[in-house]
Amino acid sequence: MAIIELNNIRVSYETKKNKVDAVKDTTIHIEKGDIFGIIGYSGAGKSTIVRTINLLQKPSAGEVKINGKVLFKAGADGKDQAKIKPAELRKERQKIGMIFQHFNLLNEKTVFENIEFALLHSPLSDKQKEEKIRELLNLVSLSEFEEKYPAQLSGGQKQRVALARLLVYDTKLVLLDEPFSALDETLKEQLLNETKKKLIEYQKKCLFVTHSPKEIEMMCGNKLKIKRGRLEK
Repeated sequence: MAIIELNNIRVSYETKKNKVDAVKDTTIHIEKGDIFGIIGYSGAGKSTIVRTINLLQKPSAGEVKINGKVLFKAGADGKDQAKIKPAELRKERQKIGMIFQHFNLLNEKTVFENIEFALLHSPLSDKQKEEKIRELLNLVSLSEFEEKYPAQLSGGQKQRVALARLLVYDTKLVLLDEPFSALDETLKEQLLNETKKKLIEYQKKCLFVTHSPKEIEMMCGNKLKIKRGRLEK
């Protein structure tokens, strides 16, 4: 069974002059065990596809199915045929980890608190949470930075916090949307290798999108190219 199924997805926008299809009739089935990649230039539609998976972007048509569960379905006319309730959608989103290009760290919280925030609804005790956070801080070599705030960190350190926060989630599905694009080449290669190693070690399944051929080759076994909203092999 595919862990992610996007069937005939279309995402359209109305402008003052015309209608724009950001994503056109896209179908992707990602099997368990894959680190699956989508490569494309800025504006090609790759980030839009990622956002449809947990319905941060509602498709104009098509079907979104995660782990066999239909989250959204609409016909070509855009009329809803199946739609998950908001409370149930929140629960499903908690099963999906994400790292964005700008990491989405909470500026008013320390490194420790940023990772702790990911355990807000966890059944773990406070002691268990603390032990898990400290284990991950050590894993990403940030133990001495736990009281620092995001503004005090370098780009690479912020990425490590985002990775630790991702690993602390009890999720098997991970979405990575250009998380390395702001880093210099030496640091980028190091963190690409680290991230891939940890995703495999923690048995997380991943959809990775980027504009970089080098990144896609380092991270992904299976990949597709997106151009003007359409996927190509």
